[in-house]
Amino acid sequence: MPKLLLINIFLLLILCNNGIARTYTDEEAKSAWNELKKKTVNEENFRQSCDLIQDVGQTNISLAYQFLAEYYSIIKPIGNKHWVHVLLMNWAKAKESLTAFDEADSLYKLARANAANNSREFDEALVGTVLMYLEWGKEDSLKKYLSAAENSCKKNNDAEDLSFVYTFKGLSKMDDTASLRRNLDTAISLTQNLSDKNALFTAKYNRAVFYSQFNLQQQVMELDELLELSKDSTLSIKPKLYERTAFSFRKPVPSIYYQLMLVNLLLTDYDNAGKFAELFYDATVKSNPGGAQAAPFNSVMAMVKAYQGEYADAKNYLSQSLSLYKLPENKISYPTYHLAAGMIAEHENKFDDALGHYEMAYKNGSMAYGLHLMPPEVYYAHELILNKQLDSSQKLFAQLEPILKTRTYSAIGFYYYKYFAELMKAKGDNIAYNKAIERFYSIKDSLSGINRYRAIQEVETRMRVHDKEQQINRLNDENAAKQRELRQQWIGLIIFTSLAVIIILLLIAYARNQNHRKLQAEQIAKQNEILQQDKLIEMEKQHRIEVMQRAIDAEENERYKIADQLHDEAGGMLALASLNISSALEKGKDDAQSREKIEKAHEILTDVSSTIRDISHRLTPLVIEKCGFKKSIEDMAHSVNLSGKLKVQTVIVGFENDHKYPIILLNNLYRILQELLHNILKHAQARNALIEIVEHENVISVMVEDDGIGITDLPVSKGKGLESIKSKIAYLNGKMEIEKRKDKGALIVMEINV
Repeated sequence: MPKLLLINIFLLLILCNNGIARTYTDEEAKSAWNELKKKTVNEENFRQSCDLIQDVGQTNISLAYQFLAEYYSIIKPIGNKHWVHVLLMNWAKAKESLTAFDEADSLYKLARANAANNSREFDEALVGTVLMYLEWGKEDSLKKYLSAAENSCKKNNDAEDLSFVYTFKGLSKMDDTASLRRNLDTAISLTQNLSDKNALFTAKYNRAVFYSQFNLQQQVMELDELLELSKDSTLSIKPKLYERTAFSFRKPVPSIYYQLMLVNLLLTDYDNAGKFAELFYDATVKSNPGGAQAAPFNSVMAMVKAYQGEYADAKNYLSQSLSLYKLPENKISYPTYHLAAGMIAEHENKFDDALGHYEMAYKNGSMAYGLHLMPPEVYYAHELILNKQLDSSQKLFAQLEPILKTRTYSAIGFYYYKYFAELMKAKGDNIAYNKAIERFYSIKDSLSGINRYRAIQEVETRMRVHDKEQQINRLNDENAAKQRELRQQWIGLIIFTSLAVIIILLLIAYARNQNHRKLQAEQIAKQNEILQQDKLIEMEKQHRIEVMQRAIDAEENERYKIADQLHDEAGGMLALASLNISSALEKGKDDAQSREKIEKAHEILTDVSSTIRDISHRLTPLVIEKCGFKKSIEDMAHSVNLSGKLKVQTVIVGFENDHKYPIILLNNLYRILQELLHNILKHAQARNALIEIVEHENVISVMVEDDGIGITDLPVSKGKGLESIKSKIAYLNGKMEIEKRKDKGALIVMEINV
């Protein structure tokens, strides 16, 4: 990765949108500046001047730099080295952020000379110089000043600046992952006793973004931890210009939002990517909608919304981006703008427009590195397929092969193999098509596994939070009860003192009478208990008979359904396949339609195989014995998802050892869930469903939820399917509850005692 690209990305996140204290027009700024120059320079006047320069920089950065240069010429003759240090460091960093490295180099040289007798400020100037050469890409100078900064910071016991040195030292050797990790770990260890978390956050952020970038699950965990650290009070301060002489990580919270958006895009978790994108947008663009980064950030939002399938919102963000660029579309060089525009055009079936935008994104440079978004080659190759330019598409896929070595199990590999299979199918290469589609599903399962693992973690976290809340509420209730008890004790003590004698006499009389009544009550209670037990035993016998009868009826209905499916679907399709094969044999291999008939017969037999496999699962779900209960449920959900009619999410906690349960229990539970999914597909008109199964010590709890039209006829007894399920649950010594949601959908909760 080119160092210039790497550090420009880094500075984009740390320098953008620093907050606005006051907004000036150019005339107001010049007037305020002229008034300040008339005053005698002192500490208060110096700070006012710095504040003005900082505020003007929010709307007119060039004018702010002009004031800064002019003010330096005023302060330098005064001889206050600290004031000079403040101006030189900020001036140098400003030039560095604009990639004016020659000017920044001269300014850092002046800063080092000015701070020669002040160890802290000298270390700050060295750290700034190191970062400049890292971004500039001058390896010899970088190596020289890294050594000088490291030695100086060690000599002065300057742990904070030394931590920055090791962070930048690690970034200087991005290809050496062992060196990168070692230097970042050293940078982190140096911050342990620092109250200011700026250096700690900088080191951990770079470890998460750059060292862990090829382990997406690890990267998510590290970024989640950083999100808590980013809210530390020492990081949330917006320092004034005169407080910002040392390196500082600007806007840590939005930076984490941005990285979490990117990593969720790579995990194809577009819902979470959208959430973090909106958080980032709210924290940056909304507070400064006309800022320098608003145009590209609107393009990013458009792309994320397109991934989510929210194309109306995507078009609105793209329109805002275009208005902020103030350029014709063909003059915009930002690749993400054209990727978003291409996705929207493709959704609207404007394939020529989409091809043009993807070509623009491709020509403006690959985004396979740096921002971690999808490389334009993938989109461009896909659109070339849709436009029947297969050879050109295949050349682009060949260019992408090196990227797959480190990015296979991410969105890049996901879409690469999806579209490459599309290309092979269009070219009639069935062998290559089968290999590509097999790899695609392998990557899809891997990404689904990571996201499912994260979902389970979220469920467990919610459970822990819920338990903690219950514990706190319980403690509060206990404290309140103790207070009430204490008040009652004081009242009781007063009453007891005044009425002690009377109470004692009454208690003696009451005790005698109570003993007599107690003997009578015990005799009556024993008689009633015997009668009640006999009645309960009789009721339990009758209930078990009814439950077994309903279970038998449900099994009989299932057999009729399977017989009908074998006769109507499998039988008909086999007859049609036989007819095609017979016709092909009669005509011979020279007949032009023989191959087509045999291929049609192959497709029909594949469907018959799928149908018989479904029937087999309904009769005896052998996948439970082969792969385990947990995998069988996930496969069931995956099969439904492939149909495209319903998106099913599963959360299964436990079931690592199926052998402790009878196979008939797991088979029945499998069929119950299968029937519930069938009912949702057939009746609910739902788009999404959730199956959550949690293994407890003595209970299996099951929750099935959908966002459909809900259950219109309650109680449950009016629905045969649900009545059958209710019978099976009762037969398994369990209970079931159905909740009709106020907004939409239905929630079914089951508990089975084991």
